[in-house]
Amino acid sequence: MMRKKFFAGYQFLFLISLCSLPLYSQWQDYEKAAHGGLHWQTLETKHFLIHYHDGAERTARVIAQVAEDIYGPVTTLYEHEPDQKVSFAVIDYEDNSNGAAYFYDNKILIWAPALDFDLRGTHNWLRNVIAHEFTHIIQIQTSMKFGRKFPGIYFQWLNYEEERRQDVLYGYPNTVVSYPISGFIIPSWFAEGVAQYNRPEMSYDYWDSHRDMILRSYVLDSNMLSWNEMSVFGKTSLGNESSYNAGFALTKYLSETYGQDVIPKIAKNISRTNMVTMDQAIERTIGKTGQQVYDEWKSHITSDYQKRVEKIITNKIEGTRIADVGFWNMNSTFSPNGKKVAYISNKEADYAGLSALYLYDIDSKEETMLVPGVRSTLSWSSDGKKIYYSKLTDNQNIGVNISDIFVYEIESEEETQLTEGLRAANPSLSTDGKLLCFAYGNDGTMNVGVADTTGENPRQITSYKNGEQIFLPKWSPDGKSIVFGYAIREEQDIASVNLETGNVEILVDGTPDDRNPVYSADGKYLYFVSDRTGIFNVYKLNVAAKEVTQVTNVLGGAFTPSVSDSGKIVYSLYTSKGFKINYLVDSVSLDFGSSHYLEPERIRRPEIKIDDGSLKRNQFDFVALRNYDDTSLPNLDKKEYKNIYSSLSIIPFLRIDNYNTKSSGLDFLKPGFYFISGDVIEKMQLFGGAAINHIFERDLFLQFEYRDRIYGLYQFGLFPTASLEVYNVSRKRTNEKITIVEQFEETSADITYSLFEFDFFLTHPFFAENSILRLGYTYSQYSNAISSFLVKSSALLVPASSDIYFKGNNFSLQYSIKGILPSRTHEINPIGRSFAFRLDNEFDHFTKEDSTGASEFEANETGIKLKLVPYTIRRADLRYTEHIPLPLWKHTLSLTLRGGTIFGPRVPDFFDFYAGGLVGMKGYPFYSISGNEVASVNIAYRYPIWEDIDIRIFQLYFDRLYGEFHADFGNAWNGLPNIRDFKRDVGFELRLEAFSWYAYPTRIFFNGTYGLDSFTYNRRNVNASYGKEWRFYFGVLFGFDFSNDIKRMLGDFHER
Repeated sequence: MMRKKFFAGYQFLFLISLCSLPLYSQWQDYEKAAHGGLHWQTLETKHFLIHYHDGAERTARVIAQVAEDIYGPVTTLYEHEPDQKVSFAVIDYEDNSNGAAYFYDNKILIWAPALDFDLRGTHNWLRNVIAHEFTHIIQIQTSMKFGRKFPGIYFQWLNYEEERRQDVLYGYPNTVVSYPISGFIIPSWFAEGVAQYNRPEMSYDYWDSHRDMILRSYVLDSNMLSWNEMSVFGKTSLGNESSYNAGFALTKYLSETYGQDVIPKIAKNISRTNMVTMDQAIERTIGKTGQQVYDEWKSHITSDYQKRVEKIITNKIEGTRIADVGFWNMNSTFSPNGKKVAYISNKEADYAGLSALYLYDIDSKEETMLVPGVRSTLSWSSDGKKIYYSKLTDNQNIGVNISDIFVYEIESEEETQLTEGLRAANPSLSTDGKLLCFAYGNDGTMNVGVADTTGENPRQITSYKNGEQIFLPKWSPDGKSIVFGYAIREEQDIASVNLETGNVEILVDGTPDDRNPVYSADGKYLYFVSDRTGIFNVYKLNVAAKEVTQVTNVLGGAFTPSVSDSGKIVYSLYTSKGFKINYLVDSVSLDFGSSHYLEPERIRRPEIKIDDGSLKRNQFDFVALRNYDDTSLPNLDKKEYKNIYSSLSIIPFLRIDNYNTKSSGLDFLKPGFYFISGDVIEKMQLFGGAAINHIFERDLFLQFEYRDRIYGLYQFGLFPTASLEVYNVSRKRTNEKITIVEQFEETSADITYSLFEFDFFLTHPFFAENSILRLGYTYSQYSNAISSFLVKSSALLVPASSDIYFKGNNFSLQYSIKGILPSRTHEINPIGRSFAFRLDNEFDHFTKEDSTGASEFEANETGIKLKLVPYTIRRADLRYTEHIPLPLWKHTLSLTLRGGTIFGPRVPDFFDFYAGGLVGMKGYPFYSISGNEVASVNIAYRYPIWEDIDIRIFQLYFDRLYGEFHADFGNAWNGLPNIRDFKRDVGFELRLEAFSWYAYPTRIFFNGTYGLDSFTYNRRNVNASYGKEWRFYFGVLFGFDFSNDIKRMLGDFHER
């Protein structure tokens, strides 16, 4: 009997890998809580559990107090309370600032370091972020359509190539669709705007001068985000922040115009099952469509801003632009001789995190990129030969970023890391060149520190311990004190600390936000920026006379000034296109009192306004909530952390699985469900699924991940992720043709093919976070069950039987690097490189076949069974892709090389590599090109057809469309290669990037490829012809990189 190759297992894994990542989509996605080397403890309050690791206890106790403070005001506004205690996980082992709300899990992650972001004002970090993330939990749960335990429903469609090989059960997918019906429909502007606005009576975040600056600049330049653009992310750093910002402003406008209860009413209306867009919910609430409200709001703020800046427009003092490319040109600093300016810039990159250090020559107007990955302030050595700065580094290679100090020597072009694990940022060199000062801290508190210029002998100068924040420290010219921005609540003041005594003096304080101090070379003036007129401008303080003079008068905002010895100034000017570097030569005497922004009080903390004191939502002491004291904390008992799991979430799906050409009617339909649960600090996660159709074909899988300490490894500083995976899949074929060699004639029977597989993997970063090493063990078992059948020539009824025809034990080593440059188009049009290499050492047993390919049997006491013979197989598979940017705007050329070999003598084609199909040479079916060896090269040219489409149809938002032309050259073979046997194809692809339900990435592709060569595959005298035909592929998924063989290579099923 000939044994069919059983590929169902891999195809099922293929579907899982494409669909599982967004199944549980939440507003933010982080998996860093479970750093395996940490000891965790828990605090418990009436409504919350706060989990923290060693070194973060103060932050955890503040969170416990703040969370209970805000619980009532937020839940009563939406008339919704969580159905269980909400868990906070506090992270303070890396220098990032963020918060993440998992609204299906009732879980919030909080990074303890306070946010210091140039597009945000200064507010009390923990009060701000806790109110923000908890509002996410409550507001989005209020808006859920199916409840917290049912995130959504998926419709999936798999169609397959028509298989011509007789030894293959069915073809490889050529159509793959997985589309969600989301359980929440919240545009980004509403989710983030509502979370920032939360309860204005508390004002832990409010409409400040940074917020006003961003929106004002867009409005005055007539390039606001459209109604649709506001609703999705997927933009640049500036674009995504602008969605936050516009959402805050529009939410504020809605509440102030239509009443405080309009936001919760909209949130509840969007939960109706017949609502598919925010427009419908807004119209049901206030009788106007979302677009009408947007137009109304836009008209209002345009008129308002134009009136408020009239006097500034006629009296602007901005200087000359010297750095205009990019939206993140910051921290400009004069060289000691005043002839050069060092600054950071993102240039053409889409994200601020990709900024680099640049050097600009004022006379020649030429610039040079010095060091990538720099975002901090800069400090020159007195001889102008070195520049000091800080960078985020991952010295432990476990994806944890720590800020440390570096120095760059301009002549030798060498960078040296001075500190390791100090968590030091924004260094400044003393005028005598002997000491560095910097900001550093832990557990949510920052202090001023100093160290030698080698990074040695660090010591703390200030003694803050209650969440105080310090910003951008700078030396005084005499080296006796350090000036810095200081904050404990909202807004910054300017302070100075004496190096010897540690005494702190507030130099500039009051209601305005005063920041970015720097002394003139003679120490007579202290330059800083302030929003005292409602717009950030550069000012200078006469140190002796205590007089403040305004230096710039801008429409956007002025930040981080640097002053040369001759009094020239460079600074960052904010515009609607981001931060630019301006150069101001001469100060101008101007009556700023009659030329400033009107009504600056509108960007201050608002007064408490209660619409109806009898309502439950207003029966709180908001004065006390504003006048909080987070130095006096509740005395809560701490206890050892015990695994706490999120509720099991169920995601039903209906799959059309058209693999069997003999199927009809309900045979195609395969309903099922996914389920997921995890430990709240991400130490463990369980993910599984099941599907079955009416003829009982099943798809079952279970995946378990463990991210905690593993004995025998953590002692050596190794914290791998361990995963266990189990798969069980079956497929049935009716009236399948079978042949019993030398026993029976050709006949037919019903056959059920089954796969069982068990996998164990250890995965760990190797050298870098994007470089992964994976060790694995896989046990596989393939079997078939044959129904009873009649041999007509002898009228012999052969009873039903079952056989195992493959057993496999595989030990694998996998190494991959993903060096794709982060960008808005990194999926649709990537730039960078990827590499994957895999070694397999297999100890298999497979059915013995005769020269015709028929299986051999052996007799035993119960009858006959398949004869299995051992195979020891060692194989290697490699893939390398380089995506090269071309001079034309956003045009790229991609080159992919693939090679694979099975070492030693030839093995049966059951173990072959395959080179065709959706993940290979698309001009030929997947199984048409097979062999023990494989090699191929692909070249693809991609180009934009339509950028910024900005069209929404119901729940679908269309963003950009790209085209591709590609060609392949390759083959799979046995023995020695023959270049004349290599196949060629050419084709095209259209890629459409879209979003569904505002939050779900939706990637649509259509591919057509023509096989240029024709050939015939022969097995047991049965020919299958291929080539000289068009082959088409279609998909609706969550990304485009499914066609990258890295995923396939790092999958766990053999291609069979």
